Amino acid sequence: MDHSESRPAGRPRDADADDRIIDAALAEYAAHGRAGYSLNGVARRAGVGKSSIYLRWRDKETLLVDAVHARADAPSVDTGTLEGDLLGVYSWLLQHFLTEAGWVAVRVAVEGATDDATSWAAPQRLGAGHAAMLATVWRRAADRGEIPGPDDARVRVATRMMYGDLLLRAMVDREHLGSLDEAGRAEEARFVVSMLIRLLNA
Repeated sequence: MDHSESRPAGRPRDADADDRIIDAALAEYAAHGRAGYSLNGVARRAGVGKSSIYLRWRDKETLLVDAVHARADAPSVDTGTLEGDLLGVYSWLLQHFLTEAGWVAVRVAVEGATDDATSWAAPQRLGAGHAAMLATVWRRAADRGEIPGPDDARVRVATRMMYGDLLLRAMVDREHLGSLDEAGRAEEARFVVSMLIRLLNA
């Protein structure tokens, strides 16, 4: 993760402090949501002065976006088939949304649902890495002739269905999902992906 744009030139890097602040920001937002998230709370959790945070990030919003991205590096998925790629993407997202960073991303998206697309909390900004990963999957599938094209109406519907399922389950089904082992999560992924493939082949 590189937040150099928000860091004044010449500041020595302290990766340990960076990590503590990032983790503290996620924990603070996870505990208190948008209304209660503050740099004072982050500083207390991280064991640093608030001035140390301002040396690295210009405001609490920039810090939170960087924190979500830092703990949500999307993997490269290329299995050679659309079904395999979707299984990889869905399985990773399912696991990610059960982490603290994933839960924070869900809360930010819900609490910022009425914000416009330029807001720091816009889903397009927080989920940019996820969207790029899925866009690559659709593009490869189109190149292989598995779908008409990445902008096909069925692809757009499949994308909304996948994310809708993931976000809803992250909010209302967390306890059950968290109790599943790797095999159980894989079975959940296979079921959803099989439905998406049926839609795309309709």
